[in-house]
Amino acid sequence: MGTPGRVLVIDNGSYECRVGWANAREPELRFRNVLTKPRKDRKKESGQQGSTEAASGSGEAPAEIQVGNDITNIEAVRAHLKSPFERNVITNWNHQEQIFDYIFTKMGFEGQDSIHNPILLTEALANPNYCRQNMNELLFECYGIPAVSYGIDALYSWEHYQQKRKKVADALIISFGYSTTHVIPVLNGKIQLEHVRRLNVGGYHIITYLFRLMQMKYPVHLNAITISRMEKLVHENCHIAVDYKEELVQWANMDYYDEHIMKIQLPYNQVTATNALLTAEQKQEKRRELALRLLEIKNRREREKLREDEQQLFVYNKLRQLHEQKKIQKFERALEQQQIGSLEDLDSLIETIKSRIKKAQDRAKAAPRPSKQQEKLDKMPKPPEGVSQADWLAELHGKREEILQRKQARHQQKSEQAKRHTHAAQERMRIISTLARSEKRRKANGDEEDDGFGMNDNDWDVYKRINRYNDDSDSDADNEKLLECEKILSHYDANFDDGNANQQAQSAAENYQLHFGIEEIRVPEILFQPSMIGSSEAGLAELIAFVLKLFPANEQQRLVNHVYLTGGCAQFKGLKERLAKELLEMRPFQSTFAIYEADEHSLSAWLGACAQARKSNFSQTLTTRKDYQEHGSEYFKEHKASNIFYPAPKE
Repeated sequence: MGTPGRVLVIDNGSYECRVGWANAREPELRFRNVLTKPRKDRKKESGQQGSTEAASGSGEAPAEIQVGNDITNIEAVRAHLKSPFERNVITNWNHQEQIFDYIFTKMGFEGQDSIHNPILLTEALANPNYCRQNMNELLFECYGIPAVSYGIDALYSWEHYQQKRKKVADALIISFGYSTTHVIPVLNGKIQLEHVRRLNVGGYHIITYLFRLMQMKYPVHLNAITISRMEKLVHENCHIAVDYKEELVQWANMDYYDEHIMKIQLPYNQVTATNALLTAEQKQEKRRELALRLLEIKNRREREKLREDEQQLFVYNKLRQLHEQKKIQKFERALEQQQIGSLEDLDSLIETIKSRIKKAQDRAKAAPRPSKQQEKLDKMPKPPEGVSQADWLAELHGKREEILQRKQARHQQKSEQAKRHTHAAQERMRIISTLARSEKRRKANGDEEDDGFGMNDNDWDVYKRINRYNDDSDSDADNEKLLECEKILSHYDANFDDGNANQQAQSAAENYQLHFGIEEIRVPEILFQPSMIGSSEAGLAELIAFVLKLFPANEQQRLVNHVYLTGGCAQFKGLKERLAKELLEMRPFQSTFAIYEADEHSLSAWLGACAQARKSNFSQTLTTRKDYQEHGSEYFKEHKASNIFYPAPKE
């Protein structure tokens, strides 16, 4: 429970909400600013909406809402997550009320009729009056708070940065949000609201862009490519390229790629055969048992079908007896109940069922036909008569080794032939050069007639001598024999290993990997090149240049002397260096500038708001219940870190 007079500070960000008391060093509550309903509660609520009276009479509890940290598995309900924000502005006030309920419950206000502590709340830059009007009504009317103060998170962050440093009245604040990025000029300690510019690209777009890229890159692993995994990759591995084109060229180099690529191994369980350690006889026995089980299932279904046909035939015969006994009315009613049109249809059905029963009985009496699996087993070669299986397998092992040795020798001969200084290569080149000289002399003598080469069979010995190491006919025969030997050995020898199992397992494991490489610079680059995601807006560098041009030269210099970076995306490595490069290009020759970063990017706004709440003149920034009642629901008191109040025009 809060002590009256203590200020409750709420940094209500569109990605994360941070809540705590003004005299604390860190927020007591941090959570994702989303909510959802579990599946069972969504069904319960729909049922209650369909039957309101029944639900109220049953005494069932209302559908439970899960907010922030209470969502145990956020990926499981990703499609059902709700946020009160549309970009960086609150538009869904029912969701905002549920989030406030969660905040006040966690902060110890549960069971109280009203909140007796003043609240300092952050809001969007240039927040519309309509949104502030709804927020005032929610806080004053629903929760009964005594007073509230509104401020901009980026300006609170700048105030926090100046606490341990000298006070600076001029700054160019670049605020990186979850949905937007703002360039905010501050002169003489006052925000120049008319010159603020917004880029509709933020952390959400970066995460979503990576999510889409990985989905297109690995369409077979869509289930493994989750938003949570992409968020982790963005937060921990992405960085801003100082020179984007230059780094793209580096990534095109395979050596650089192999050295810097990050491989993410997805969950993968190697499929191991359960009968890997069984003997050949045990394998055959297991196959026979499987075939018998399948055959038993088939026979049981046929017997059930036979019983159904016999029962149906009994019913139809009873109907036929009614007709023979001249009980026409009962017969017609029975035909109608059975949905049979006439006596001829009944006789046709009886004959069909009799034929089906006879076929089933004949199949049951006939000898069982061997299954396809059994036929395959019977076709498997068996040891010759008088030779034991062990001797036969040993002989096959020897043949296999001989074939492998021949294949290895041929491979070595081909590799030797490719070398220039071997005897085979020199002999081949000698024959080719001899033929070339003969052809050259023949053309020099003007003899264009065919020399008849190839008419004699002995002429083709030249090609045989040239290609005697390239004849693959015996290699094809060896391959067929090798496959046959390995097939028999794998069937009869439980310990046989053809050497491909480990290679196949390794290859399968590699298929369950995500390669995260060039994406580490491509994804955050959309801050500087929004066109990469189809946006027609200018990039961050162009936006800064545009804002600076709105001021005279002396004020431009005052602004760039303190360029301040805050917000979640300000944590990207290389951002400061990239902005320094961009400012160096756009600023006059030999002019100076300085870039500063927030000490704690995600907490600096909350810490700055706490510092504001601890000031002696903080009470002057509070909009009290009396102000709310006298000036209207859209009214608020301005201060250095707040928006500017523009009353809505009266009709």
